[in-house]
Amino acid sequence: MKFQKRFAAGASILASYTVSKLIDNTTSEINWLEAAAPGWGDANAYNLRGERSLDAFDVPQRFVMSAILDLPVGKGKKLAGDVSPIADKFIGGWGVNAIVTLQSGFPLIMQGCHGLLSDAGLPNGGCARSTVVGPRKMTSGSLDKRLNEWFDTSAFAYTNDYSFGTDSRTEPNLRADGINNIDFAVFKNTRFGPDGRLGAEFRAEFFNLFNTPQFNPPNTSCCTPVSQGGTFGQVTAQYNLPRVIQFGLRFTF
Repeated sequence: MKFQKRFAAGASILASYTVSKLIDNTTSEINWLEAAAPGWGDANAYNLRGERSLDAFDVPQRFVMSAILDLPVGKGKKLAGDVSPIADKFIGGWGVNAIVTLQSGFPLIMQGCHGLLSDAGLPNGGCARSTVVGPRKMTSGSLDKRLNEWFDTSAFAYTNDYSFGTDSRTEPNLRADGINNIDFAVFKNTRFGPDGRLGAEFRAEFFNLFNTPQFNPPNTSCCTPVSQGGTFGQVTAQYNLPRVIQFGLRFTF
């Protein structure tokens, strides 16, 4: 769904909202180029129906909005429209723009092969995924608690019975951190010289305006949690950059 509107006063807004669901039996970003059956990281290369799950790049919801606004201040504008030319050089020509991005996180994938079946070195490329022993759910509570245990790690156990495990290829209820970002800019255009043929533009740009962190996916190498001296389920890094501010000045002639 897309919404676009242009305003007479030098403003425009463009917003798009996408709802989607991507299901397949192999991760889409590279495996479709390099996979050769049997053996592309699947649990059982002879049971591709068992690989059916959400794709690792599944994004249920994404919203992006961009807006530009020329402030109605200065000579010929609604506010202070009769100011002197000198005053107009200071108060006129200002504007702002912003980009808002909100996006769901990607599904988690429990990494690697585990247990006795993995040690067997099967020629069909199969491996034992984790065994699900409880409800797969995200952790609630304080941020400190969530970073140490992003999801309920007690829901997973090693597979040590020579089976392929019961976990799915991706986790339908467990996701990495999503995007919650706002970029913002303030700019000023000034015309001067004979017939206003010369111009200068000043810009102050704020990326990740509110310094909102997006965290890396947690460690998904099953199955030793932080409480037992491991890092399973723990988030150890930030994915995006902290707030970045930059200034620019451009002359046109």
